[in-house]
Amino acid sequence: MQWTGEIERGGWIRGRLSRAWGTAGSVVPEGFAAYARILHPVPACRPEAGPGADGSPAPSASSSDGEADPEEAWWTWARVAAETDGVVHSRVQWTRLAGSVEEPLRVRGGWELSPPEEGRLEPRLLARLMRLAGTATTTPEELTVGVWDGWGWGRPGSTAALVREGATARERRAADAEVRAQAVAAVDPQVARALAAGPLLELPERRYVLLRATVEELSDPAWPERAGIGWHHGLEGPMPQLVWPADRAWCVASEIDWDSTLVGGSHELIRAVLEDSALEAVRVEPSDDLTWDGDHLNRPP
Repeated sequence: MQWTGEIERGGWIRGRLSRAWGTAGSVVPEGFAAYARILHPVPACRPEAGPGADGSPAPSASSSDGEADPEEAWWTWARVAAETDGVVHSRVQWTRLAGSVEEPLRVRGGWELSPPEEGRLEPRLLARLMRLAGTATTTPEELTVGVWDGWGWGRPGSTAALVREGATARERRAADAEVRAQAVAAVDPQVARALAAGPLLELPERRYVLLRATVEELSDPAWPERAGIGWHHGLEGPMPQLVWPADRAWCVASEIDWDSTLVGGSHELIRAVLEDSALEAVRVEPSDDLTWDGDHLNRPP
């Protein structure tokens, strides 16, 4: 993966974005044969294990101090809908399905469900998607990746150190300085210069640093750790908001304020995305309203 200043690579996107704010077509280019919306997984946590199927207490792991470790999992939106009597459809919105966009949703069995992550498709799911998309392009060796410039990656104040209890002020300052230095070092120098002075791909309300990549690279969930985009020492950084091949056979778009990722491409690619068991996806149209008000089937909060 390598930084590129060839911002004209993304010029075609600008002319194919809908002016209808909040629609799928305002985020992913119009003009593809079909579209899918991948719903980001729902973080689920059960502080105390709930009862088993027969009503008996479920076993739970314990930490070294004897306290029970919380059980964690990823839920699908469909599973959440089953708990809330909601409906998963093309325009479904988390705030309508769960009743809140900020507070955890508490459901049967002691589970607490947090809102899905916004603005990014996690690496394992992007890798899965790239394996599908790689068969739907004639240029798998020439992808362009766009990463929003506003994540705060590697900038002073964007990270903080964890220090031992009772650490002196001097120790805290030293630890913070070390973490900040690591964060800065994790950003490729060319990327850092582009963030500071450009060039950046400018689309409506958003600007992006561009990187060159391949399908093979993005098919490895560990690629962000080697990409020079701020991942370091187990701390996650940004993920792509845009990915497309040189032949423009498809485009993947993750709007920073949305908890789903859009894919435009051929009928065959979209069918593969919808049928993949690892991806929870629904079919959408470019004109679909994906704002909170667009969900007309689930109750308002």
